[in-house]
Amino acid sequence: ATPSLTPLPTETPTPTVTPTATKIPFYVNANVWAGDLEVPILIYHKFVPDYQNTDATQMRLSDFREELQTFYDNGFTLITLKDWLDGDFLVPAGRKPMVITLDDLWFGSQIFIRDDGTPSPNSGIGVLWQFSQEHPDFGFHAALFAINGDKFYPEKEVGDVFYAADHVDFFSKSWHIKLGNTIAWALENGLEVYNHTFDHPWNWPQKSNAEILDELKKNDYWLRQFLTESGHEDLIPQLDNMIALPEGRWPESESGKKVVLDYKNTEGDPLLAVMEAYNMDSAQFTTSPFSEGFDPFHIARITASSYMTDYIVQNKEMAPTMNTCQLGPIREDQAANLDVIQAAIQNAVASQVCPAGIYNVNGNVFVSKDGAVSLFKTAESGMMVVEATPTLEVVQ
Repeated sequence: ATPSLTPLPTETPTPTVTPTATKIPFYVNANVWAGDLEVPILIYHKFVPDYQNTDATQMRLSDFREELQTFYDNGFTLITLKDWLDGDFLVPAGRKPMVITLDDLWFGSQIFIRDDGTPSPNSGIGVLWQFSQEHPDFGFHAALFAINGDKFYPEKEVGDVFYAADHVDFFSKSWHIKLGNTIAWALENGLEVYNHTFDHPWNWPQKSNAEILDELKKNDYWLRQFLTESGHEDLIPQLDNMIALPEGRWPESESGKKVVLDYKNTEGDPLLAVMEAYNMDSAQFTTSPFSEGFDPFHIARITASSYMTDYIVQNKEMAPTMNTCQLGPIREDQAANLDVIQAAIQNAVASQVCPAGIYNVNGNVFVSKDGAVSLFKTAESGMMVVEATPTLEVVQ
């Protein structure tokens, strides 16, 4: 007998289903400053080796490095003076901005560039440079206010001392070229160079209007001359028009003050800011362009000292902290639309996802205050707008 076989069931193949792609929401990253925006702006002058005495205008190099370490450990990061005045300053998230300025340039103890293209560690800028290499999130920035007519720039470094060449006068080309190369290095490496008068006259407040103007014009002329003689005239367009008053003092006459305020540099650029100076009796942070009553022609600076370092650390919460926030969701093709970004800020603040404050979105700066959002500055033009626009709905 042949056994009966039961046929196996035929399997029906399962069709392959292509999943529908999940749409990923698009957000724009914003850098946000909340609260009042005030920063410490410090003035340094000359630096000396550790075996020399110090005074109000001289600091030991080891003390300078110790101050930098203290500022770094307390969350500060350097920004440029120009960015502070423009309202376009950023630091790593969680850190605070501060500004360093140096007056009375050019001394070798302030900045001296060696043949290998690095600043001497026997100079203040050299100490700052080395510290920034060790701590990249601290940054390498300083505003240098130069006096171009009261000294010869040193051409050699012997040990920890800087020397001018023998038998030189003001018109000697060798130190002109050394100084021009030094100025070029500064401009190419994150430092700013500005005007501190040609001779730093002790009787500056009593100078005539013609003498005031001459001090400013001659200083600007020789700054450009040093760059030209050393073959760096291409850097001249980087020179902005800011003035540090000698000893922080204004001319006594109203007409003399007007000469300063009306001053235009060699290229005809109008004055951007005037630096004042305050010592231990006037410890203070400096307000920002977002503060009521901000005046760029009366910028407060404090003279660096252990007292001021303690003051800054004790009051560090006065300085803003950089935060980040995501705006959206929006369409990806709207990421550069300023109206959409403005509306996204409005919605984020209203829903308490992000705080009110100053928003920097790809270089475009907005101010969120009292329930409204204003466009302060655009990245494309670099010009301040300071104009409120109506609240807009974000297009999803």
